[in-house]
Amino acid sequence: MPPDAETTQVFSGMRVLDLSRWVAGEFATKLLADFGADVIKVEKPRTGSLTRQWGPFPKDVRDPECSALFLHLNTNKRSIALDLTSAEDRELLLRLVARSDALVESFRPGQLERLGIGPDVLHAANPRLVIARISAYGQDGPYRDREATGLVLQAMGGPMHSTGDAHRAPQRKPGNLENYSIGRAAAEATLAGLIHTRRAGTGSIIDVSGQEVLLSGGDRRASYLLAASYAATDAPRGIRSAHRGQSKFTGPFKAKDGYVVIYITNQAFWDRFVDLISAPNSDFHQKYFGKQIMLEDWQEFRKYVTDWFAQRPKVQVMEDGEAARIPVTAFLEMHELLAHPHFRERGAFVAADHPAAGTLEYIGAPWRMVNGYRLRHTAPLLDQHSIQIRAELDGNAPATPPSTISWPSAKPGTASRAPLEGIRIVDLTVVWAGPGGTALLGDLGAEVIRIEGNNRIARQASARQTKESMATTGYSAAMFPDREPQPRPYDRSAIFNWHSRNKLAATGNLETPEGHRAIIELIKISDVFIENNSNGTLEKLGLGHERLLKMNPRLIVVRMPPMGMTGPMSTYLGYGPNFNALVGIAAMDGYEGETPDTAGDNYHMDEATPTGVAIAVLAALWDRERTGQGGLVEFAQSENVMQDIGEFVLDRQLNQRNPGVLGNTDPYLLQDVFPCREDDRWIAISIRHDQDWAALRSLIGAADWLADGDTAELRVRNSVPLRRHLSDWTRDRSSETVLAALHAQAVPAGEVMSELRLLGDPHLAARDWFKLRFHPNVGTHRYPGHPWRAQGFDTVFGRPVPAFGEDNEYVYKQLLGYSDAEYNSQVERRLISDEQFS
Repeated sequence: MPPDAETTQVFSGMRVLDLSRWVAGEFATKLLADFGADVIKVEKPRTGSLTRQWGPFPKDVRDPECSALFLHLNTNKRSIALDLTSAEDRELLLRLVARSDALVESFRPGQLERLGIGPDVLHAANPRLVIARISAYGQDGPYRDREATGLVLQAMGGPMHSTGDAHRAPQRKPGNLENYSIGRAAAEATLAGLIHTRRAGTGSIIDVSGQEVLLSGGDRRASYLLAASYAATDAPRGIRSAHRGQSKFTGPFKAKDGYVVIYITNQAFWDRFVDLISAPNSDFHQKYFGKQIMLEDWQEFRKYVTDWFAQRPKVQVMEDGEAARIPVTAFLEMHELLAHPHFRERGAFVAADHPAAGTLEYIGAPWRMVNGYRLRHTAPLLDQHSIQIRAELDGNAPATPPSTISWPSAKPGTASRAPLEGIRIVDLTVVWAGPGGTALLGDLGAEVIRIEGNNRIARQASARQTKESMATTGYSAAMFPDREPQPRPYDRSAIFNWHSRNKLAATGNLETPEGHRAIIELIKISDVFIENNSNGTLEKLGLGHERLLKMNPRLIVVRMPPMGMTGPMSTYLGYGPNFNALVGIAAMDGYEGETPDTAGDNYHMDEATPTGVAIAVLAALWDRERTGQGGLVEFAQSENVMQDIGEFVLDRQLNQRNPGVLGNTDPYLLQDVFPCREDDRWIAISIRHDQDWAALRSLIGAADWLADGDTAELRVRNSVPLRRHLSDWTRDRSSETVLAALHAQAVPAGEVMSELRLLGDPHLAARDWFKLRFHPNVGTHRYPGHPWRAQGFDTVFGRPVPAFGEDNEYVYKQLLGYSDAEYNSQVERRLISDEQFS
């Protein structure tokens, strides 16, 4: 271990080799390094990682030691330069492999094998090694060898088809957000593999397809895919556009000094908002209070609201909204984020000195726990630790570090099992991000038990919904099989069912003495209790974490308040788009060169949170097996998603600037989405370097304008006219023709895929990604698959949906030991039921 490991952290004693060269892999290993793992970054001699060549740089002068992207992604790592085409350096790598727990790589599929260091060779050196392989489309399948960029992956995997204005080009999310999501999935998969190794003593190979990570994500794509499977329809183009005027009132608005986003989802929020903005206009109040907005009144209402916001500073709007308990938040720019009192008070930024870049403040812990995050040192210089690492190899360290972890339910010698088999999780999560996290833990074999009240809408679907009542709601009706909510709408909604696989469901009204007693007894015999309710909710229910940990010292309590449990804004209301605004993401979003209020709904926090909280739970379980103690995990969702804009936080300090609104473009690549001959069919194309441009030239043939893109400098300078010419070229051709030509030349390109196109996609079919499952209350349908797959241990995709209360008897009688008489008494009093009454 490096000499700066002064304090034990959760992953102290773990060694990980990082052979990745781009954002996803480096972020995966950063999450391990920042929590104590010894991550050795294996870099290419002289040039190092690709992220060293990518800015932002101080004063925009290229310096591989000062790339803000590299500095952010590689804290707490060590660097050694190895030429993997050299037999001598490959031998040294294998010596490192023999002393490591995991290896993460992001080469093109097959490249390790071509170098002579494929998984068979690596496992011969260390049979216990976990090998995580990150690629665009996976290690097999028809698209395996296709080139891709972040834009192309968003087109092929993310919800880009439904994002943006319906009459304009589809819109990507800003920055490198898709790569951070892929990196989180790789980190979760690596930890799952390491837990399996500790239980069974064998290694594993993990296949992380960037496309499949995004398809399975909480940024609404998975629910859209399930709705397509249920009702044979796509999420409409423009459904995520700003101010679309449907059943919800959401979107960004210009304030006096910036922008705000509002997210009204129910009548209570609506009435509070009308109260706030109508004083002293009594006629306006009378017309809109207590009512649903009618389509013919939409323009009038929107104009009134737009004028109201424009007259007030954004922070005043946010504070007035919070006082009225309305989800409305300000767009913070990077300089405002760095100075914000809430994040300063919480210590969200950590200052550290780098020998080349100087002293900077880095984004700190994505979650908080005992033995958790610590910034031990900044990102390494290229090859900085070569002498140190080689000396360690020449010492007397054992070939494979002995494990200090002993999982009590392990069955030594078992070749393949689910990593969390035997772990019980009590799930009190609601809405989206929390249930998405427990779904991932259920995939790993944990017994996840949802506790749901029958006296409220527990699954975002009312028992009273009918086909007739949904007739005017448009796409919302497509959330139900064949657009039919009944019977039991709460069992049939894609909004809930996309994250309900593998879970058990039991009724428990926690405000009653009987329900309170039941959950207390269940928590006593469980390993993890996870919730994402508003701050203070658990305490009101008598379920504060201090009490629970006294009752069950091995319990891990995970709390997920969006802004944390402390701080001036810890009680603020909001949804994913609200908190994206508060951490600086929303201010970067929108159409190229336009203002952020051109952006549609961005739910990136709902994509980042499920995997992030799953990693936090795995980390806490890992620590528990070392210490014997459980504890609190405070998972502030905003601080987790803030990791995804770390390079821009550093750029603000290096260059005193905030990121611009780039839309589908990129400061280094020539890229965009382009129309094809088919109606509303779009393809994403990225030109990374001169080789891609030469390939494109060969396809287009003779055209005077092509000379304007012959160098990287020219492509940046002439980006707008070049993309206009490319649009003219693609518009006259079918998407199939254009994509086949580009793929043959290894140019990154992909269709902006709709849900129905994905359901028929040959690559996903070849990889058996969609899972065909039956439930009597829903029927037989294809469900979105897992974000990654493994060889060497099992993941689970069992029952796709738990019917409401379906597992009452198991929970109450088998686990809690209720007698038939006691159980039947509560059923008669409707405290336990298999129906939701609201």
